[in-house]
Amino acid sequence: MKVTFISPVTPYRENMGGPSGHPYHLMIERPPGIGVTVYTFNQNLLSAETISEVEKELDIKIKVIRPPWWYKLVLRLHLTFIRLLLKFPINYYIRLPKGVVTEIRESQPDLIWGYCQEFSGILSQFKEFKRLHTVPDSYCLHWYRRLGRPLTLSHNSEYFKVVLNYKKYYRMEHAYDSSDNIWYHFVGKDDVQFAKRLCPSIHARFLHHPHYEVKNLKREIHFHHPKIRLILAGRYDLYSFEASDELFSELALLKEEDKCFLNDHFELTILGKGWQQKIEEVKNAGLSVKWISFVPDYIEEITKHDIQINPLSIGTGTKGKVLDAIANGLLEIGTPYALENIAVEDGVSCVIYHEAKELLNIFRRIASNPTLYEEMAQLGQESVLQYHDRRLIAQSLFSSQDFLC
Repeated sequence: MKVTFISPVTPYRENMGGPSGHPYHLMIERPPGIGVTVYTFNQNLLSAETISEVEKELDIKIKVIRPPWWYKLVLRLHLTFIRLLLKFPINYYIRLPKGVVTEIRESQPDLIWGYCQEFSGILSQFKEFKRLHTVPDSYCLHWYRRLGRPLTLSHNSEYFKVVLNYKKYYRMEHAYDSSDNIWYHFVGKDDVQFAKRLCPSIHARFLHHPHYEVKNLKREIHFHHPKIRLILAGRYDLYSFEASDELFSELALLKEEDKCFLNDHFELTILGKGWQQKIEEVKNAGLSVKWISFVPDYIEEITKHDIQINPLSIGTGTKGKVLDAIANGLLEIGTPYALENIAVEDGVSCVIYHEAKELLNIFRRIASNPTLYEEMAQLGQESVLQYHDRRLIAQSLFSSQDFLC
């Protein structure tokens, strides 16, 4: 089978300058007999040497395409006002040059495979071919969820930005091609349902996000003693600040006896940027906390800990840092958005909380019965390694008659 893959970013073993890891790991475990030629705009700026390495690792051919002159001009001159005037997101207007279109058509691929939402416009250049569009989530759903956030409702500029982007992505996703020869591939269940609400006749399917890296499969899951090690990993940003603010406010307002309990039984580390103010708040309240802004080996660092806390306020698709933690044997405690689309079950293989005030009782239960929560972490790891296995997902993606017939 000959596959032509078209993407704004060049596949790479991890996310480098964009969502490059996902397509890499779908390709590396593809079934035998599938040849892939990649056409990329290389927006993640991989060097020629790195691209050559990827070609060898994946046994593929990569061809870099120059972006349109107008696109480079808009970015170089920061012409934001032009984006405001556009009906659709700016990447939607990118098209392949005629010479490249002719080259692809003459190669007669069995499948045209596009990556990222905004390349639906490029896939429209190949309507006569069978097409697979790995979206992989719904940006329209992302902006829809942000419409109801307190910050959006209380700041005019934020509200204008969210509404504007929601309308742009609504128009784009509403116009998805519903022909019989194109399928849409999502990594989020709600994303599929939302896309079908916008465009009921599209062919769409959910597949779990493949997991990339496990440091030590033989690692036995035993929480550290005398203090269980907690880690909160990620940036303090628009995806996390509301749930994080609630979490840190709750910690700072705890009674002295509860702070003593946490300090005696748990060791908290924050890994990521933007947390300085939050850390000072809890330190001033009498809680112990360590902060690491950056580590060269992320997986190595998180596996020094027992439990990951993930307070996410918003999101779509699947959260890579959550998958990393569970696959490497950490117990995951997170909000519903943190754990959506991951093959774990609340109270069985993870812990989902809805309000920060629930966490103190969760920590008390863990401290009183760590073995139970070690078993949860074990079950979570086994489930993620089974259902998010990249070979299983790649086989399903490329072998599915739904996609390719």
